Amino acid sequence: MSPLITSGHSTTLLRVLAALITLAPALHADETATTPGATDSSGTAPASSASPASGNDAVLLAPVAITGATDTTPPPAITSTRLALTERETPQSISTISRDQMLAENLFSVDDVLRNVTGVHTAFFDTERPLYYARGFQITDFQVDGIPSYSGSSNMDYDTALYQSVTVIRGANSLISGAGIPSAVVNLERKRPGKEFDASIAGTVGSWDLYRTEIDVNTPFTPDGRVRGRFVVFGETADSFLDRYSDETTGFLASLEADLTATTTVGVGYQFQKNEPDNPMWGTIPWFAADGSEAHLSRSTNFSTDWTYWNRESGTAFINLDQKLGENWNFRGSFNRTTGKTDRLAVYSVSRQGPPAGPFTYYLPDPATGTGIRLLAGANRSEEVRDNIDLYLSGKFTALEREHDLVFGWNSNNHESDAATLAGTASWFYDIPDYRNYNGSGVPAPVITETGASRVTYTEQSGFYGTTRLRVIDPVAVILGARISEWRTYVKNYNTSDTYIGRTGVAQATGEVTPYVGVVYDITDSVAAYASYTETFRPQTQKDKDFDVLSPTLGTNAEAGVKAELIRKRLEVDLAVFETKMDNYAVLDPSVPANSLPDGTNAYMGVDGTESRGVEIEFHALLAEGWTATLGYANVNTRRNPADLTYANVPEHLVRLNTHYRLPGEWKRLSVGGGVQWQGEQTGVVTTHPSALPTEVRQAPFALVNFFATYRFTDHFTGTLSVRNAFDKTYWATLDYPNYGEPRSVQFTLRRSY
Repeated sequence: MSPLITSGHSTTLLRVLAALITLAPALHADETATTPGATDSSGTAPASSASPASGNDAVLLAPVAITGATDTTPPPAITSTRLALTERETPQSISTISRDQMLAENLFSVDDVLRNVTGVHTAFFDTERPLYYARGFQITDFQVDGIPSYSGSSNMDYDTALYQSVTVIRGANSLISGAGIPSAVVNLERKRPGKEFDASIAGTVGSWDLYRTEIDVNTPFTPDGRVRGRFVVFGETADSFLDRYSDETTGFLASLEADLTATTTVGVGYQFQKNEPDNPMWGTIPWFAADGSEAHLSRSTNFSTDWTYWNRESGTAFINLDQKLGENWNFRGSFNRTTGKTDRLAVYSVSRQGPPAGPFTYYLPDPATGTGIRLLAGANRSEEVRDNIDLYLSGKFTALEREHDLVFGWNSNNHESDAATLAGTASWFYDIPDYRNYNGSGVPAPVITETGASRVTYTEQSGFYGTTRLRVIDPVAVILGARISEWRTYVKNYNTSDTYIGRTGVAQATGEVTPYVGVVYDITDSVAAYASYTETFRPQTQKDKDFDVLSPTLGTNAEAGVKAELIRKRLEVDLAVFETKMDNYAVLDPSVPANSLPDGTNAYMGVDGTESRGVEIEFHALLAEGWTATLGYANVNTRRNPADLTYANVPEHLVRLNTHYRLPGEWKRLSVGGGVQWQGEQTGVVTTHPSALPTEVRQAPFALVNFFATYRFTDHFTGTLSVRNAFDKTYWATLDYPNYGEPRSVQFTLRRSY
């Protein structure tokens, strides 16, 4: 149960708060002006304060949350090097979605945000497991304020109410993160306390009975703001375009900062999020019918029963210390403890029939009779704890009459997951009599019991890292870095009497060195060229035919590009070409019979040749006073070793377009905008064909069009309307794991600031 909002009362609370917001204009009807240049509680500047020469009109087009302008310390350096670099000074491709854009377009989740990021392909395994790709590889490195926070079980869907911005750095990031994949890192900047009082409340209604409320309060506790706090709470309930599926999400952030001295700042806080979906979809829906033709099931198809659930919660306690050391040096220390829980009982509909060793086929729908769908069940309960420590020293030094930058640091990431062994699903199945009339009711539920046995998985990682920026000559900066990592994982097994019976899944990597090399050449004051090379490693637990653990996968990312600010900074252009590789990737060894290892598992072998090459281009333009646009294009050509049967069904071409326009004159209180998310032809492989053979499927190019508008009733009260997939395009979100994408939806938000 959520500490703040219980399941039984959250819907009522959300509706009451939304109603209170609608009364706000009447209570403050006399508020028609603010001090020129000031901002309201959402950070919104009055329309009249826009300056076309500033190049910052995009910030003034929509309500934004409290910025860090009143913070006494800068946010931590979250670049891939820990150096305090601007985007232009970083020799990697970077995209940032600000709080401005989140509010202007009603982007409530990180999934919503990433759909707007150049080069990122969004998909999902099912309703509870999002899936993201960059440069042909899956994104698994999610961070909050530069600290890893992702969990594949309890912490996957981040609500944006708690965050100020989202930054995506494409390419490898093992210098700071350690083990990883050469795709991208997604960093969420947590909202921080400011020195002046601000508050806002927002209520949203939308398609499929969406009701959402956010409250954000920032307050100083001392007259000078040296001690200050921030409290954010949100709640959301919604049904879905999928039959019977609904979700309830609640969460909060409470943080406190204090300037202990003129050079010392301490911050502490806790954030929490809970997702409680009913009737979730686990896995896929059938692409093919029993006769081999396409099934053409409805977009609303969901074979979940009315007793299924997939509850997750995650909470993080954090403490940060920022200490200035003289004029040029700073120390930052951070500690995070994240705890999570997962409780799931779900069914999936695409199951195999036949002996385990084969031959087998699949239960698939028969359109003529409505038969053919067999449900199988799965359940799990787990708890996890993740401890992160990050300590680093950053500063400047002088050599050869030039000033250079230096960072030394150490971090650790220890994760423990305790999974109970459950009984009751192994022999359970249900054959749907007629899937054409199925409504999820009347299905007998399995009886789930804990056997007393459990598996506790430990993953421990630590490493020292160092980076430096050397200003070799005036227009050239060379960035060098390296990390030395220690990594190990193992599983402790306990029997039904809770007696320890031994370890399995042991793997480790010692003394792994990860290099980073970058060069930035300032061609002019507004144009810079760059090149960089980074590496990653990812330990594996699979064993080869000799029962030895495979060595880690090795990933590399090489890129070169140009970053330019043109036409008096009214146009920003970022261009990057890249080559990303991953070698020693584990695949099944066909030379060895299935399940032939001493522990009954399959033998694997490492293969090389998984790589992607491509180009990314991004434009940010101030087209006219009050009119901004962002256009991004990515081309990714992914190649895989012939023995690698794992397909990343990423389209080769992606386009992202967003534009915002604030109307002039008497209509200056109205801002309108639109976005297009286009992707080229997509190819995937579906294994659930009646023949049981991998079958290639294709999806033609398509575009999703979004519209949004914000009207400022007063300087402290706004309304925002957004329409997603405005032309109601039917499309597959994933091909290898077939699931439909979301149809047209509408959201309307009222926001009141104080």
